[in-house]
Amino acid sequence: MKNSLHIYETPEEMGRAVAEMILAKAKEKNKLSLPFNIAVSGGNTPKFLFSLLADEYADSIPWHFVRLFWVDERCVPPTHPESNFGMTFETLLKQVPIHEANIFRMQGELNPEAEVLRYQDLLEKELPMENGFPQFDLVLLGMGDDGHTASIFPNNLSLFQSKLTVAMTVHPQSGQKRITLTGTTIQEALQVVFLITGASKSGVLRQIILQESTCESFPAFHVHSNTGVAEFYLDKAAASEL
Repeated sequence: MKNSLHIYETPEEMGRAVAEMILAKAKEKNKLSLPFNIAVSGGNTPKFLFSLLADEYADSIPWHFVRLFWVDERCVPPTHPESNFGMTFETLLKQVPIHEANIFRMQGELNPEAEVLRYQDLLEKELPMENGFPQFDLVLLGMGDDGHTASIFPNNLSLFQSKLTVAMTVHPQSGQKRITLTGTTIQEALQVVFLITGASKSGVLRQIILQESTCESFPAFHVHSNTGVAEFYLDKAAASEL
C-alpha cells in the first residue's frame, strides 16, 4: 500500500482542502456528463466537511451530477441520533440542491441480513463493475481510535478478502449491529480518502503510516484504492507523531 499524505494546520484547513478536491472532481464529471459516485461515512470529521460543503459550496458544486452512497450505517432508524444518514441529511442534504433520486442510503431500520442483500443488489445496479465489484469514484473514510474504518473492526479483517460487496458486522464493545461495505468493495474505488483529525488518532496513525510491526492489526492499514494508494488528509494534531 502506498500512502499519500496531506497535512494541514487545522481541521478547518483540512476540510476546505477536501471540499476543493470534491469540487474539482465534480466539475470534471460535469464536463463529461457523467455521474460522480461518492460513498460517505459518519463521524465528527465528515460532519464538519458536510457543514462546510453546505455553507460554502452549495452553489458551486454541480450537485445534479453527484450521487451519494454510504460506506456504513448503524442499524437504527434514519431519525435516530446515531444514524449516519440522519447526520448527513441534517448537515448537508437538506441544504444543497441534490436530487432525491441521487441519494442511496443504507436502510438501518430494516432487518440487517435483508438490507445487506438489498444494498448489494442496489450497488450492482447503480455502479459500474470492476473485477466483479461495484466501483465508486470516491470513498470518504474516517478512522477510529482502534484503527477501525467503515464498520470494519479489528476482528473483521477477513472482510478485506471477502467476495461479498456488503456485510453485517457487530461493534465489539456495544454489540450494535452495523451494515458496511466490505474491504474488497472499498478497494475497488478509483480514489480512497481518509479524513482524520485529533491527537487521539496520532499513535495508531503513526503505526499505520510507518508500517510498524503492529500495523496489520488495524483495519485502516489494509485500505487502498484500486491504484494501490490511500490518501490521508490530516490535521497537525493527527500527524503529530509522524
